[in-house]
Amino acid sequence: MNKSTKKIAIIDLIVLVVLAIVLGVSMVWSRDIELNLGLLYYTDADGVADEDIVTLSAGVYASADGSAELKVHFVDVGQGDCAIIELPDGKNMIIDAGRGTQKSNDAINYVQSYIKNTLGDGFKYFDYAILTHPDSDHCNILDSVLNKYPAYVCYRPNVEAKATGYTDQGKNNLKSGAYTKDSASYVNAIKAMYKEIDGQPNVVYVTDPNDESQTIAGGTGDSAYTFTFYSPLSDNYGTKSTPSWNDYSPIMILDYQGYKFAMSGDAEETNLGEFVARVNAAKTDGKTDKYDAFTDDYCVNVIKAGHHGSRNATTSDYLNVLTSPSGVSNVYSVISCGAGNTYKHPHSEALDRIKAVGIPDENVLRTDQVGDISFTVRVGEDGEYSMYCGDKQTQNPDKPVTPSNPDDPNNSENPDNDTPDNPDDDKKPEKPNPDDHEEQKNQVLVYLELGGIKLTWPVVAWACYAVTVLVAAVHLAVYWFMCDKRKGRAK
Repeated sequence: MNKSTKKIAIIDLIVLVVLAIVLGVSMVWSRDIELNLGLLYYTDADGVADEDIVTLSAGVYASADGSAELKVHFVDVGQGDCAIIELPDGKNMIIDAGRGTQKSNDAINYVQSYIKNTLGDGFKYFDYAILTHPDSDHCNILDSVLNKYPAYVCYRPNVEAKATGYTDQGKNNLKSGAYTKDSASYVNAIKAMYKEIDGQPNVVYVTDPNDESQTIAGGTGDSAYTFTFYSPLSDNYGTKSTPSWNDYSPIMILDYQGYKFAMSGDAEETNLGEFVARVNAAKTDGKTDKYDAFTDDYCVNVIKAGHHGSRNATTSDYLNVLTSPSGVSNVYSVISCGAGNTYKHPHSEALDRIKAVGIPDENVLRTDQVGDISFTVRVGEDGEYSMYCGDKQTQNPDKPVTPSNPDDPNNSENPDNDTPDNPDDDKKPEKPNPDDHEEQKNQVLVYLELGGIKLTWPVVAWACYAVTVLVAAVHLAVYWFMCDKRKGRAK
């Protein structure tokens, strides 16, 4: 083989290696790719065998109609944090999993049982896992969870995990000057986040709100939602000798059908202050970015109080950014804390701020008082999406109840109004006819097939790769043949 042929062979080899790496990484998003390419598509359920129906997660079908729903569970782990989210496109997320300063089998069994009971016996993996910060009450159960149910995409804080004989797998992706933490609970959680699934590497992000690729924009149509990070806005918090681990927590907002859930881990005054400053700057900086969303009318539906209701978190300015005067009376605040905890969470200062902003006492829900707390966003009997706290339908802050005005001449409660009542006004709204959506509700997801072979993304991708290898081999053989032919002529 002459030098020219060797050069071509090396180029072909490099192309094949790069392509193999790209295809391997793409397997993480195989479901999304299949849906976008039409390899996975909706069809009438009639005549489709059960084994051919594809579910995006155990027991959860993707929705082609108004049957998609979001479920957000705040799990009672005592003095700690854990949230499990069933996303409307069939994917699942876990945010933190920790309890107190000690890992107990009771806590592990409770969280794993909750996952099994909520997501089904066939549940095998999370699509997303988020560790807000390295404190044990947020991560000391996470390794047990992820070792049993690994996650395809993980988000971690910009803190190096350090232990004797161990090198943080994501060290090279951390920001320069990242602080280190050597607690066993944090090291074990980080190890678990890098666990492969079926031999395929997962994706682990160092949470960065300035990296827009980290925003999760999932689902289509009725199942479309966004999960957006707005902080932390600094690389490090505190000093190297006394870090402020709580402030590494991201401010996250999940938005589905206009219903918004704000969560902030243990973020305290510094982190929250940076966020508020960024929001205020967005009003006059002339730039267009995600912080422009926080107008005076912006209002979330649920605020997860930071740091278990600590006085150092959930500041008044932060609450004012997330709520509007007209909608705040319909907002819920969730506090995750343990009964009789030694920190005396929630602190009265935090509860006073929540009350002062206008959130009613009955809308403040605490895991130490009521246990697990769940919210669902789904279609109600009126055919519109609504949020439910347990089984109770809630009022949307975007649609505040307008108090009746007795002086209004059109108000039937006005004694000067002699207009007789319309008997039709007392009729309940007509329930939607299920037959109107029968065709859509009998739609299921199936794979495109060719000769009896299901065209999954791995099948298509590696088949194309095999063809590329064959073309490269033919290319090299033809080039070699032509070179020998020219050499023969030269003789």
